[in-house]
Amino acid sequence: MRRPAFGWDILGIEARRRLLILLLFAAVSVATRAPFLAVPYLDLDEAAHLVVARELLHGGTLYVDVADNRPPLLYAFYALTQWLGGSGLPAVRVWVALLVLPLTAFAASAFFRHDRRGILAGLLYLVYGAAYLAHDMHSVSPEVLMMLPLAAALMLAREGAPASPLRFFAQGALVGVAALVRQQAALWLPALALAAWAAEPPGLAAAGARARRAFLLFALGAGFVVPLAACYAAFAARGAAAELVFWTWTHNLEYARNPIPTAEAVERAATTLVPFLVATAPLSWAGWRSRALLGRSWWTLAAAAVGSLAGATLGLRFFPHYLVPLYVPLALAAAPATAVWLDERGPKAHAALAWPLVLLAGFTAANLVLYGGSSRVYEETRLVFRRVGERLRADGCYGEGPLFVWGFAPEIYVEAGLRPASRYVMPQAPLTGYVPGNRAIRNGKIAAPSLVRAEHRQRLLSDLQRRRPTFVVDTAPSGLHGWGRYPLEAFPELAAFVREGFQPVAVLDGVWIWRRRGCEAAGRP
Repeated sequence: MRRPAFGWDILGIEARRRLLILLLFAAVSVATRAPFLAVPYLDLDEAAHLVVARELLHGGTLYVDVADNRPPLLYAFYALTQWLGGSGLPAVRVWVALLVLPLTAFAASAFFRHDRRGILAGLLYLVYGAAYLAHDMHSVSPEVLMMLPLAAALMLAREGAPASPLRFFAQGALVGVAALVRQQAALWLPALALAAWAAEPPGLAAAGARARRAFLLFALGAGFVVPLAACYAAFAARGAAAELVFWTWTHNLEYARNPIPTAEAVERAATTLVPFLVATAPLSWAGWRSRALLGRSWWTLAAAAVGSLAGATLGLRFFPHYLVPLYVPLALAAAPATAVWLDERGPKAHAALAWPLVLLAGFTAANLVLYGGSSRVYEETRLVFRRVGERLRADGCYGEGPLFVWGFAPEIYVEAGLRPASRYVMPQAPLTGYVPGNRAIRNGKIAAPSLVRAEHRQRLLSDLQRRRPTFVVDTAPSGLHGWGRYPLEAFPELAAFVREGFQPVAVLDGVWIWRRRGCEAAGRP
């Protein structure tokens, strides 16, 4: 009697092949990112996202009980990694390396139906994506997470796929999901609209073709709106619709209208955008040489790259993580020509293989220096966060109440293990006029008082009076993250609240620790 097949045997040949491809991508993803999985803080934004996520796990309402300016699915992902048993940022990065990045590469491979070009596209995405600054490319930014649904949407738009309204609805829905991770994902809609317009098979009369194309575009747009509408309805049900709109739309429009001087914008482009374009130049060149091999799909990929580049220019900050969305369309466009060069086994093949590996080795070595030893290039490597956290944990009043940090230092919340005493994990522009990524504001050369909103200052004070923090940490005297321009005295009501209700108990590297009055007896460490 024949025994039933289980495990590996139950899979068909093609299913086994695809599983092996996915496992290959997972292995490459982990290997290229392993050196930085356990770094305490690659980017302070990671720490802020983690603090918000932990508040959600405590039952808080996003944008009401805890607020930041990213869309909700970013924090949901962070919260999921902690709920699954993760501990801190390394767990978030491990999930990304094991799941998100390999699946994104797998979706890219599916664009070519997992043939040689598809495998190459996935590998190019993973290797090039790790071969730049770890501060931006290895941290779990919303740009990294949003690429999974965007790559899946692009896969559904591949040439030769059925031009059905349901398919284009699904593409729009995937872009909508991606936009709930990072708003710039919406800039891929023109690329998918171009694919919809070109997807109509020949044979229809001109009027019928136009109507059919219009219907496909409508399906694409409807799919995009559905996740956004569902998100709005969910927040409206909790009475948080206005806060959702403010933090994910109004505030970000103000953030995009960055009052950055022209000279600074040019300098940032020269030091960030230009090196990235040089590092990925072989991908761009191979993508250009793939025009004839890709047919109409080349225009879809080019439009996706243009949309990604447009998103990177918003606010003229040119943060490297803004450039992450370029990797997928560049890798897909480069794959056909790269496959041809590998078949020829000539100098082009050697260059196509050598450049990304040399780039990866060079940036890995440089990043290890930047995050190791005595390097202080990144503020995230400073020991002050751990020292402040240890001091708070050693205090006799530790655990009696939450913590409020005045400054851009969410790492202190993580190190202290205390919940935030206000919704403002990072005191952003509505409280201070401070705009991250603007050195002119950071250095005091220009100011943006119009961004300050009185109602947000009042909400901060109300939060503090209601939640009664045990500790206040003031980073302004230390100058961390340019916060020296925003002393407590610049916010008189907050300064009065701190000085009347708290007393200073320690100063570490310029960071002041204040403890609530009434804890003196028990509070001596």
